[in-house]
Amino acid sequence: MSERVIPRPAFIASLAPRDISDARRLASRVPAKASAIEYRMDLADGPIDAASLMELDSRPAILTLRTAAEGGHFRGDSGEYKRRVSEAYSAGATVDVEHSSGLLSDASAFPDRQRVIVSFHSPFSLPEDWERRLEAMRATPSRAVKFVAGAADLPAALRIAEIQKRYRQDSVAVFPMGPASAPGRVLSALSGSSLIYGPVDAATAPGQIPLADLFRVYGVDAPREISALFGIVGQEVSGSLSPFLHNALFRARQLDQLYLPLPLTDFARVKPQELSFDPPFRGFSVTRPWKQAAAQSAVPSEDVRATKAANTLLPARSRWRAENTDVDGIFDPLADHDTGEGRSAVILGAGGVARSAIVAARKIGYEVLIAARREQAAEDLAQEFGVESIAWEAVADAEADLYLNATPLGTREEDPAFIPDSVLEWKPLVFDCVYRRDGQPTRTIEKARAARCPVVDGIQMFAAQAVRQARLFGVADATLEEVQSILAQRVSA
Repeated sequence: MSERVIPRPAFIASLAPRDISDARRLASRVPAKASAIEYRMDLADGPIDAASLMELDSRPAILTLRTAAEGGHFRGDSGEYKRRVSEAYSAGATVDVEHSSGLLSDASAFPDRQRVIVSFHSPFSLPEDWERRLEAMRATPSRAVKFVAGAADLPAALRIAEIQKRYRQDSVAVFPMGPASAPGRVLSALSGSSLIYGPVDAATAPGQIPLADLFRVYGVDAPREISALFGIVGQEVSGSLSPFLHNALFRARQLDQLYLPLPLTDFARVKPQELSFDPPFRGFSVTRPWKQAAAQSAVPSEDVRATKAANTLLPARSRWRAENTDVDGIFDPLADHDTGEGRSAVILGAGGVARSAIVAARKIGYEVLIAARREQAAEDLAQEFGVESIAWEAVADAEADLYLNATPLGTREEDPAFIPDSVLEWKPLVFDCVYRRDGQPTRTIEKARAARCPVVDGIQMFAAQAVRQARLFGVADATLEEVQSILAQRVSA
């Protein structure tokens, strides 16, 4: 069985098959760079024959049964757990065995410890006695030690990732789990983790990053020293193209910098400027819903003062400064479609992007109307900027020259168009600030193109703002053409 022993480090495609047929489908999609495949047996609809799984791919297979106490779904008793783990081991698989199960205390139970991962999962937090636990696991003969702790928030995820640095060139893997864990997983991998997991289809654990993205976006298969960190801060950042773009720009210039997804649920409690890690953070992109909070947390630029929203934070001598490149992202594509002198624009939304849209549209000369599902929010925003608001239901009766979507609607395939059919008869310019990560147009853009309206899609806006943001992040020679070329490759990423 020596040829089925997992390497170190191992780049592991984590699969959650419903049955053997689904396992076959998922195994066919595993990236070529993956060096092992994990089958999460506890997530299947029922028991799957271990020997059948071993026949699906020539790479080492890891069969895992994670109990509910460890963040999994196996609910059998200890006897069934031992039986199924033993069956997987006998079939030639590597088995992931929880240290607390006691199964590894019997040396005769799993004589070939090169096919054993000894693991510990603490779903909610890093235990105070983590060092003692980890050392006890290291003293247990195995191929690798996996120590996973829940991260309640972003600082906790970074603290857990820091631990991995102590075990470079070792058989140890330490990384966080939970919704905030994504950046910690990347940092752990680049700090020498012996086991790097990523799903192929649906995530098998919260906070996972697809294995293909771990390779192509973050380069985890090429561990390296990083001198500075950047990232995108928002409540939901998994669909953002910013890590794909900025890491590609860094890589093209051989800069030892890394850009990360940074999920943040409470800006008031955890300001990104206060995040601590070595190497340090040198800049942040900011997305919904934290753009207004970001503007208040740093010294504002002229556009930030005008919009009261920021999508970029940068360190200054004594304080951080706030910038807004969304204004550029909207202004530049609008300017390519002529001026707005004597024309009207309906802006849908009342958040940070809507604020940038108001400023950009007025710079070009549009008379602005605001509409939002929350009518009071639209009225308040209109009063703040000295423009008019209209009811959401009245948008269908408007006869504007520009309709701009500044809401999140459209990011998902099932999202409807934001623009009523009736307004398309006037052939207005339709500007959708939203993009879909899979490269498909939003329903709004589809509908506008079908009606032969001029359009600006979310990728055009994203590219325009990203050029200036990249320059603020130290890529002084970034161009729109380069950014567009990189983004054109996103579908195959």
